[in-house]
Amino acid sequence: MLTNATDTSNRIRVYLATVLLIAGLILVGSVSTFAQNVHLHTDVVRAYSTDVYHMTFIGREWEVLFVSGDGSTDLDLYVYDENNNLIAKDDDNTDDCLVRFIPRWTGEFTVKVVNRGKYANRYTLGTN
Repeated sequence: MLTNATDTSNRIRVYLATVLLIAGLILVGSVSTFAQNVHLHTDVVRAYSTDVYHMTFIGREWEVLFVSGDGSTDLDLYVYDENNNLIAKDDDNTDDCLVRFIPRWTGEFTVKVVNRGKYANRYTLGTN
């Protein structure tokens, strides 16, 4: 089967994103639940824009989130609780982000993927 460069690039990006999630799960000792609980979502965040997600997290259990972009711009990842308190962030100068945290309570959290660059960035967001 022949594949084009875009297909190969997408598969590599999803593979690397999955590796990031596994690494995060290993760090929190939750790798045994990996196969049951991984959720992947691919999207495109426009230049100088923010994609916002609302997710329910379980209190007193490790949460691991990652973003893996296409390499075109810097992406940052922020997690806020229902009171708009910043819970976790990865705001380095890459488009690969990983955060781990334990919510104090079960509830809805806001997850923001921020594109700091002048080009759109195709990314995969993963959660456990």
